[in-house]
Amino acid sequence: MFGKGRRNAKDGESGAVTVFLILILAVMFGFIAVFIDYARIAALHVQTERLTHAAVRSVMSAYDPALQQDYGLFAYGESSGEQIMVKVLNDSAKRTSRADTLPLMNTKLDLSSLHMERELGKYAIFNEQIREEMKYKAPVDFTVEVLEKLKPLSQNMKEASHTVDLLKRLQKLYDKREARLDDMLEKQREAGAYMEEVRKRIIKQRGAYIPNQYIWDSLEVVADIAAQYKHYVHVYEDNKLSVDDVKIMQMQEYARRARSALDRLSQAMTKIGEEHDKLLVEAKEPLNEARQINEEMRQVIAQYKQRAANAGYDEVSAAPTPSGGSSSADPSVGSARQKADDLLIPDKEFDQMEATIEKQRTAIHTVNNRLTSMIRTLSFYTDPNLNADMFRQEVISTLKEMDKYLNAYAWSGPSNVLDDEARAMDTRRGPDKERKKMEKEAKNKLKQAYRIIEMLSKGTQSAGQFQKLEQYYNESISFNQSASSPSVSADLSYDTYDAVGASMDSMDGLYGAASGLLTQLGDEFFQNEYALSYFNHVDFSRFGSLAGSGGSVGNASQILGDQLELNNQEVEYILYGFHNPTGNLASAYGEIFAMRLAIRTMEGLVKNSSKGNPLVVLAAALLYGVEKAIEDMIMLAQKGYVPLSDFLKFRMTYKDHLRLFLMLHSNNERKMSRMLALIRLNTDVNPAERQTYARGEVKNGMRLLFLPGVMKMLGTASEEGESIKGSVYYVTKTAHFSY
Repeated sequence: MFGKGRRNAKDGESGAVTVFLILILAVMFGFIAVFIDYARIAALHVQTERLTHAAVRSVMSAYDPALQQDYGLFAYGESSGEQIMVKVLNDSAKRTSRADTLPLMNTKLDLSSLHMERELGKYAIFNEQIREEMKYKAPVDFTVEVLEKLKPLSQNMKEASHTVDLLKRLQKLYDKREARLDDMLEKQREAGAYMEEVRKRIIKQRGAYIPNQYIWDSLEVVADIAAQYKHYVHVYEDNKLSVDDVKIMQMQEYARRARSALDRLSQAMTKIGEEHDKLLVEAKEPLNEARQINEEMRQVIAQYKQRAANAGYDEVSAAPTPSGGSSSADPSVGSARQKADDLLIPDKEFDQMEATIEKQRTAIHTVNNRLTSMIRTLSFYTDPNLNADMFRQEVISTLKEMDKYLNAYAWSGPSNVLDDEARAMDTRRGPDKERKKMEKEAKNKLKQAYRIIEMLSKGTQSAGQFQKLEQYYNESISFNQSASSPSVSADLSYDTYDAVGASMDSMDGLYGAASGLLTQLGDEFFQNEYALSYFNHVDFSRFGSLAGSGGSVGNASQILGDQLELNNQEVEYILYGFHNPTGNLASAYGEIFAMRLAIRTMEGLVKNSSKGNPLVVLAAALLYGVEKAIEDMIMLAQKGYVPLSDFLKFRMTYKDHLRLFLMLHSNNERKMSRMLALIRLNTDVNPAERQTYARGEVKNGMRLLFLPGVMKMLGTASEEGESIKGSVYYVTKTAHFSY
C-alpha cells in the first residue's frame, strides 16, 4: 500500500509538469505563429507594392515612339494598358516548379485596375514636358546667343529709343504748331486783302492821283466824285445863267451816280468790316492753339526726362555674360534729345504775335474812321458852294491812310508787318526745307521696303494642310478652355516717324522681355527654345530673289516655292499664327525689317548728330535707317547673316531674329496650341487623347497559416487597404507614374 501511494504521487507531479509544459509550449507556439503571419503579411505588403510599381512602369514603358523621337515628348501609345498590366501581374504570380520548397507566401492576385489621365494636350502637362526637355540646353543657348548680342547694344538702343520717342512726338507737335501759325498769318493776310476791295470802291488805280473830269464821264468810284465836282460846279453856274435841260439832266445823272458810288462804298465797308473783324478774331484761335501746342511740347520734354521703358535696357546691360563686356552709350546718340528745348518758341514771341493782331485791329478802325469822315464830306457832292480841292484832298488823305494799312497788312514790301513776321518764322524754320526733303525721300524708300511685305500679304488664301492645322489649333484651344485671338498682321505705317517709332517700341519690348527672363527663366522661355529646337523655319535666302521680282503674288509663289509649304515655316507659324502660306512669312520679314530699322536709326543719330537742329538730325537718321535696313535685308538673304550694327560686328542670322521675336511676343498659350497642332499634324497623334500619367491598383491575397481570428483581433488588417475575409488576408497597393 505504501509503495503504491508513493508512485501515484510521482505520477501526479509528472502530469502537472506535462500540463505546464504544454501550456508553455502552446503560448510560445501561438506567439511564434502570430509573428510568422506578421512576417508573411509584411512580405506580402512589400511584394504587392513592388509588383504594383513594376506593373505600372511596364504599362508606361509603352510610350509613343513618334512623339519621343521627333519631339522629345512622352505620352502613352496605342497599346491596351490593362492588358499589359494583367500580363505582368500574372507572370509575376507564377510559382517556380520545385517540389522540395515550402510555399510560405502562396499569394493570390485578387484584382487590379488602371487609371490613365493628364493628357499631353493640356497646357500644364505639355509645358512641364517642355521644361524637362529644355532645362539644361535652353539657358546656355539664351546666354550665349542672345545676351551676348543684346547687351553691348543696350545703352545705345536705350538712348536711341528715348530720343526717337521724344523727337517723334515733338516733330508732330512742331509741324502742327507751325501749321497753326501759318493759319494765323493767312487769316491776317486775308483780312488785309479785304481792304483792297474797299480801296477799289474809292479809286481804280494803285496811286492817289485824281485828275479833273467832266460830269458826263463815267462815275464808278468815289474818287470820280472829287474829280468831277469842279466841273459840276461850273455846269451849275452856267445853268443859273441860262437854264438848259441837257445841263440839268447831266447834273442829275452826276448826282445819281455819285450817290450810287457812295452807297457801294458804304455797303462794302459794312460787309468787309464785319469779315475783317471776324477774320482777326479767327486769327487768334490758331495763335492760342499754337501757344497751347508749344506748352504741350514743353511738358513732353519735361516728362521724357525719365522714361519707364529704359529699365529693360539697364537690366540687360548689367547682366553677367561669358565675355564679361560692359555696355555704355555713345553721347552722340542722345545729343539731339538734349537740344529739344531749341524747338520751343519763347512766350514773348507769342505775345508779339498777339500784339500784331491787335495792332491790325486798331489800324483798321483808324481807316474806317477816316472812311466815314470822307463819306460824310463827299455826301455834299451837289452843294456848289464847296471847294473842289477840299473834296480831292479828302479822298487823297483817306487813300494815304488806307495805303498805310495795306502796306502793313496786304501789300508786299519793306513795310509789311506780316511779311516781317513770316520772315521771322522762316528764319526759325530754316532747317525745315532740308528736313522735309529727307522725310519725303525716306517715305519713298519705306514704300520700296514694304513692297515685298505687300506682295506676300496679298496671298492670304488658306489651303491644304493649313486648313487642317487651323482645325487642330481650334480644337486645342477648346480642349484647354482657352480663348483664341486673331493673328495680327504686320502694321505697315507709311509715315516714317510712326514706322521708326513702332520699331523702337518693339526694341523696348524686346529688352523688357529679355530682362524678365534674366530674373526668372519662365515657362515661355523654355517654350521658345523648344520651338526653335524641334520645328523648322523658312530658308530666308529665297527672299533675295524675291526683291528683284516683278511684284506679283504669282512671282512670289514661284520664287519661294516649297518655302510656302507648312513644314518649312513651322516656327513662323508658331510665332505669328496665320493659317495661310504667306501671312507668317510677311510678318517675319516685316518684323526683321523693323528691328534693322531701329538699329540703323540709332546709328543714324550718331552719324548725323552734327546737323544741329534736333528734327533735322532725326529726319537724317530716319533716312539713313531706312536705306541701311533695306541693304541689311538683302545681305541677310544673300549671305545668311547681317552684322548686328556698324558698331558691333556680331553676326545675326535669321534664326537669331526668330529667337528674339519669340521672346518679344508673349502669348504662350497661343504658341503652345500652335505647337500641339503641328505635332498632331506631323505625327497623326492627337496630344489631347494621349495620357501622361497612370495610377494602378493591385489587390493581393494570402491565406493565413495560424489563427486568422487572432490576427484580426490584434488589428493587423485595421489599416486602409487591408482586410481579412475568412482565413485570407488581403492588401491593396497603389502606384503612380508620370512621364
